[in-house]
Amino acid sequence: MSSDEGETVHRGSYLLYPDDVSSDTMWPKDTDLAVLVLNEPIPQHNHELFSSMWERATHRICIDGGANQLYDFARSLIPHAIVGDLDSLLPHVKSYYKDRNCVVQKYDDQDSTDFMKGLAYLDSKLEHQSNNCVTVVFGGLGGRLDHTLHTLKVLFNSHKYRNVVVVSDDNLTFVVPKGKNRILVNSQVDGPACGILPLAGETVLTTSGLRWNMHEQKSSFEGLMSTSNIIDSPS
Repeated sequence: MSSDEGETVHRGSYLLYPDDVSSDTMWPKDTDLAVLVLNEPIPQHNHELFSSMWERATHRICIDGGANQLYDFARSLIPHAIVGDLDSLLPHVKSYYKDRNCVVQKYDDQDSTDFMKGLAYLDSKLEHQSNNCVTVVFGGLGGRLDHTLHTLKVLFNSHKYRNVVVVSDDNLTFVVPKGKNRILVNSQVDGPACGILPLAGETVLTTSGLRWNMHEQKSSFEGLMSTSNIIDSPS
């Protein structure tokens, strides 16, 4: 995510598959990559993508039981840290990673979720320079409904100072802030379906590049929501 002449540019899947075609589709200059793994299975069909992201990442963090998922996915991939209240971390997984110099950080605070604890730990390593890091999260949108809603809440509450995208089986999810936005589309991996969903109160949408564009259309959880739209234009 970057700002250009009053508009916010979202690289979208070019954060997962950067290329050298233009400055917009390249990996953003002087920006770290953090990969966070939540407690949901990592699909084997995402093996190439996940392994590539993991190799490029400056910060590799498993969130509590996310370490179990990484262990089952590929034991050769070692995180820098495992963080959370650790109530889901299996003892043999904990021992395996500790023996390989992984930091295991337990937080007893029950007023924040493990996802929030993981982001707080990452912030401590970034020395509060969250805007200079793209955080790619695997998991968080495919399991329990309360976990899914919480993931969306964390994305919304942190989007002004943190660039986070969540990868799941069928979705790449990120927050589009108030104002003018341009979302870059990689036609090889994106779409054709997409949705623009209001997370907090009513919003007004004007779009271009979609099959069913909107003009000053009010959108809210109680009213109209743009689901199952189609991407017709690359940006």
